[in-house]
Amino acid sequence: MARKRRIAASFAAVSTLALAATTLGAGTASAAPTFTFKCVHLTSPSEWETVAYNQDGHYVGLALFDQDPYGGSPGDALYATDAESDGYWVEAHLSTGRVASTRGHTAGYTAGPVTGDLPEDHTYSLSIEMHNADWTYSSQGCTAKS
Repeated sequence: MARKRRIAASFAAVSTLALAATTLGAGTASAAPTFTFKCVHLTSPSEWETVAYNQDGHYVGLALFDQDPYGGSPGDALYATDAESDGYWVEAHLSTGRVASTRGHTAGYTAGPVTGDLPEDHTYSLSIEMHNADWTYSSQGCTAKS
């Protein structure tokens, strides 16, 4: 009989801990939205993009590298676009150290072009960061070529 009580008490304790962990975990997860990222290469014109989507799969922003826009003028260009009024701003990063940012602007804003000629036929990494006061979400680098 004592053994059955210990098993029941252990089961009750484990159930209580599991419920508490689930409740606490749910609160933490809901405070931190998630983003997914996709690499895209458009061949005409020759552009590379890293696109961000929110947890519902809606497009929220992008980092874009444009190889020689407008016939070479203004040079290889980097852009960042914030498409959603969600409290986040967008930063586009090129592995050269070039950055375009929508910080301080309302949604619907595109920062750039941040330009400068790069050597032809080189491969770079293009990434996007989604920022707010508490969180930064970064994509992995996508290939971009000059």
